[in-house]
Amino acid sequence: MKKGKKIKELDEWLKNSNDTEFTDNSNDVTKDYEEVTLDSDFEYISTIDNNSGEFEYKSNGVQDYVLNKLKKKSIADIKSQIDLHGETIKDSIIKLNDFFSYAYTHDVKFIKIICGKGKNSIDKIPKIKITSQAFIKTCNIVNAACTANDRDGGIGVLKVKLKN
Repeated sequence: MKKGKKIKELDEWLKNSNDTEFTDNSNDVTKDYEEVTLDSDFEYISTIDNNSGEFEYKSNGVQDYVLNKLKKKSIADIKSQIDLHGETIKDSIIKLNDFFSYAYTHDVKFIKIICGKGKNSIDKIPKIKITSQAFIKTCNIVNAACTANDRDGGIGVLKVKLKN
């Protein structure tokens, strides 16, 4: 076939076709994030989790090696983070919902939450850390979570592996 030669059937088909025939919708997978409805009452939150030290969590059905890999993962390799220092419990829940929603819908696999150790809180109870841990436990898109190594922030930083 010579270059520039027209094919009558192809020209006719192109003329009669519409734009929707050319759109590829096969990769349009929408991920929905179901917001966590966590009451901002700290008494209620502490019934879900009241651990102020080392934290480890994995969802039902998640194998141990997923949590073990997360524990070994360097905090420097986790680029998506949220810093909750100085936030109220209510504001931290709102910010966590927004952050988790963004991360999940944009296919972020690992996130870190900087919540602090509670050293500057009035009663020395790390309320934001405990709130973050309770949030993680009630969130249905989390595979595993743990505290960071001491050199990476220790109990004041949480590493989280999200579902695909």
